[in-house]
Amino acid sequence: MEKSSGFIDFLEEKLMPVASRLSEQRHLKSIRDGIMSTIPLTIIGGICLILAFPPVDPSRTEATNFFKKFLLGWHSWANNNIDAILTPFNMTMAIMALFAAMAIAYSLAKEYQKQIEIDPLSSAVISGVVFLLVAAPAVDGGIPTTYLDAKGLFTAMMIGLLTVEITKSLLKRGVTIKMPEGVPPAVSSSFTSLIPMVINVILFYGINLILISTLESNIPETIMRVLSPALNAADSLWLVLFMIIIAHLLWFVGVHGAAIIMTVLDPFFTQNILANAGAKVAGQPMEFVWTGPLWSLVVTLGGSGATLALAVLMLRSKSSQLKTVGRVGILPGLFNINEPILFGTPLILNPMMIIPLVLAPSVNGIIGYLAIKSGLVGKAYVAVPWTTPAFIGLPLATVDWKAFLLVVLVFFIDIVIYYPFFKSYEKILIEEEKTSESA
Repeated sequence: MEKSSGFIDFLEEKLMPVASRLSEQRHLKSIRDGIMSTIPLTIIGGICLILAFPPVDPSRTEATNFFKKFLLGWHSWANNNIDAILTPFNMTMAIMALFAAMAIAYSLAKEYQKQIEIDPLSSAVISGVVFLLVAAPAVDGGIPTTYLDAKGLFTAMMIGLLTVEITKSLLKRGVTIKMPEGVPPAVSSSFTSLIPMVINVILFYGINLILISTLESNIPETIMRVLSPALNAADSLWLVLFMIIIAHLLWFVGVHGAAIIMTVLDPFFTQNILANAGAKVAGQPMEFVWTGPLWSLVVTLGGSGATLALAVLMLRSKSSQLKTVGRVGILPGLFNINEPILFGTPLILNPMMIIPLVLAPSVNGIIGYLAIKSGLVGKAYVAVPWTTPAFIGLPLATVDWKAFLLVVLVFFIDIVIYYPFFKSYEKILIEEEKTSESA
């Protein structure tokens, strides 16, 4: 127990302060909140992708039964109406970087409202204008969409943060147009943002022109070149495995590890699934393995710690405490919500359960990555909500029925991992319950 206590002290003293500062860092919070606000767009785009690309190959399928006839009919309908089906995708998921730039700026401006009088809506408009100017300047009367999707997402983050920082700096120095007190607030805020908008436009458009003339690439293309090594690293097994371990060590000491780690990983996962979706629409090979669905529906099957298996074990427990927790936690666990399991078991600060808490999601991550990387299961290109039951959600995200088998496989592996630790902990609780009853 002394070793366990020393380990817990190390986590509390060294890891928790860093994690807390990271979770409260305003720029990371703004990126996280801004990207989270675009989730409905990815869901709409994902539905369109499912409709546009039914899971059937007509050259290899014969209409021998009702189900195959249905799939072939679906394929024929999708092929004949592909443009109409993909229009909502093109207006949402395919240009999501624009919405992300505006949402991130809005979120950061809301943070700064505590310090200075800055209008979040005006900040979002400034960010949107600047982003369009550098990522999609009009050509022959049309707006190119090349960098409005995944390829422009990191530019959107940069523009969203920097335009607000510049605007805040100008407002603090009084470089703005101040209207008389009787002017309506909506009119006043529009004039207040005029000079910051002009300066932001001149600054970023000037930088864009310089890059084009010297490097023959605009800001988004230059950023993607610089970030290419980081994007490749973020799609590797070992980096994400390290993040899985850190996230669950944080959970062990009572810190919401997923919220902290996903602040870092969400931008990469979002970029990856957008890139996969774009490749699917373009008929090109999909590149990225790590996406949000792989994390939420495989790594953390049933919630952080992959506790769906533990909830199932608890249903047949001889301990009244564990059986009650299992009954309460099984239904939310199917939707990847597992606070009843985490805090009711408890797994938090429970030295007996730290090994499966960290090991189960780590093993899930390794198996899921290798299954997708090897081509046994398709890559995810449809964004599904993280609360979707995994047995349904992963097949929808990949449009591959074999994804169902992957979820079943990791679920039973999680049961094997949790079982010995569960039985040891159950034995202790049963003895405690007997002692309590006899007293």
